[in-house]
Amino acid sequence: MKKIAIVLGTVLLAGCIGPNPYVTPVEERSNQRSMTPPPPGSLESVEPAPGVSVQPIEDVPVFRPRRETLPESESINVAPAPGDIPVSEPRNAAVVALLDSADRNTQGGDLRAAQNGLERALRIAPRDPQVYYQLADVQRRLGQFMQAEQVALKGVNVAGGQPAELRRLWSLIALIRSDAGDSAGAKAAQKEASRY
Repeated sequence: MKKIAIVLGTVLLAGCIGPNPYVTPVEERSNQRSMTPPPPGSLESVEPAPGVSVQPIEDVPVFRPRRETLPESESINVAPAPGDIPVSEPRNAAVVALLDSADRNTQGGDLRAAQNGLERALRIAPRDPQVYYQLADVQRRLGQFMQAEQVALKGVNVAGGQPAELRRLWSLIALIRSDAGDSAGAKAAQKEASRY
C-alpha cells in the first residue's frame, strides 16, 4: 500500500512538473514599429483593421456658443408652455418610447410598470432631466417620498443651466415635501422654484 501511494505521488508530481499543455498562444501583431513609446502629447496614426468598426456608446454632445448675458433691465422672461420642455441634447428613440410608455402606465394607474420603465430610461439617458422628473413624480405617487426627493435633487444637478427644468423640478420637490408632511421644506423648495 505504501508503494502504491509513493508511485501515485510520483506520477502526480511528474504531471505538475512537465510542460503545460494549456498555454495560451500569443500572436505577434506589431507591424515592426519601433518599440520606443511616442513622447507624451503626440499623436500616432493607426490604420483601422479590416472588418472593425467603432461606434460611440452615447450620443455625441452638442456644444453651443455661450450667449452673452443681458443686463437685468433688458432681460426677457418667457415661460415655456407646459408641453414645451427644452432638452440640452438630442433624445434617444428608446428613451422617448420609455417616457411615453411610462406616461401611459401612470395615467392607467400601473405605477410599478411606469417606475420600471423610467429606471430603464435613466440607465440609457442619465443626463436627461425629464427622466428624473417623471421618475420622481411616479415615486411620489407610490408614497416613496425619500427616494422621490433624492431623484428630483439629482435631476436638479443634471438640469443646471436649464431654468424651465429647474423650476419644474423644484416645484416637484415642494410637492413631494408637502405630501411627506414637511411644510417648511415645501415652502423652501417653492421659494427655490420661484427663482427660475
